[in-house]
Amino acid sequence: MITAAVFTGELSERLRQSQLRFAEMTDYEVVDRAQRGEEAAAEYLLYKYRNLVRTKVKSYFLVGAEKEDLLQVGMIGLWQAIVDFRSERAISFPAFAKVCITRHIITAIKTATPSN
Repeated sequence: MITAAVFTGELSERLRQSQLRFAEMTDYEVVDRAQRGEEAAAEYLLYKYRNLVRTKVKSYFLVGAEKEDLLQVGMIGLWQAIVDFRSERAISFPAFAKVCITRHIITAIKTATPSN
């Protein structure tokens, strides 16, 4: 189970251990482990790139929603990046994650905005 610590930035002992274990690996290796079902690898990536999500969210506004709502949407975009990333393509994980996060945020804004 992905913990709330990923969102709040609080490090649990498990996450600390993951950081030590995965810090030596490339993003490609950690993503591969996460895609194979290693929950600690997914938590590590969500924690590692949470500030990327926060940075992206700062650029957007959703009427009637809190920034935390967009932060959650952005984290879902990051999760989707972990699931969909393919290392054989010529793109780095952070670049792919930025695209996924941005698309999720824009989709949420478009969905929530009434059209005339």
